[in-house]
Amino acid sequence: MTYTEDKELKLYKFFADFFLPAGMPDYFELERMVESSPSRETIAKGAEYSGILDIYLKELDNRDGSRQDLQMNGYTEYTTIEDFPIRDRKVRLHIRRRRWLDKDGKSIIISAYRIKEDGSRYSPEFAVFLKEAHGLDTSHGEKLGENVLR
Repeated sequence: MTYTEDKELKLYKFFADFFLPAGMPDYFELERMVESSPSRETIAKGAEYSGILDIYLKELDNRDGSRQDLQMNGYTEYTTIEDFPIRDRKVRLHIRRRRWLDKDGKSIIISAYRIKEDGSRYSPEFAVFLKEAHGLDTSHGEKLGENVLR
């Protein structure tokens, strides 16, 4: 990696940390971003947002030392989660996880990063925010910013 590439990567991670859930730039790589307008039906119903920002991410190779024997076997289909709005745009994160094959040929997905709150379609941080905004109990043992990485 050249100095320029290293500098650009650090700049990307610094910038991405402001817009993606905590720690996500360490585990996922940006594939593309697409902005779209709300549908006519949504506008007629009084759309809350001026647009939709779809962010596509794919998982990096985050194998630890004990898992170096696993062989890359493509990616999963996208999982879509909703995150905090950005600049009056609804944000949807579309995430693909890596699939691996172990020495016996079994397919494995390493889940080092929790991408959504259990039982919801929201990022863990956004789910806690929504619960607190509606006066719901968030004392389930995790505070904002803690245990986001599992």
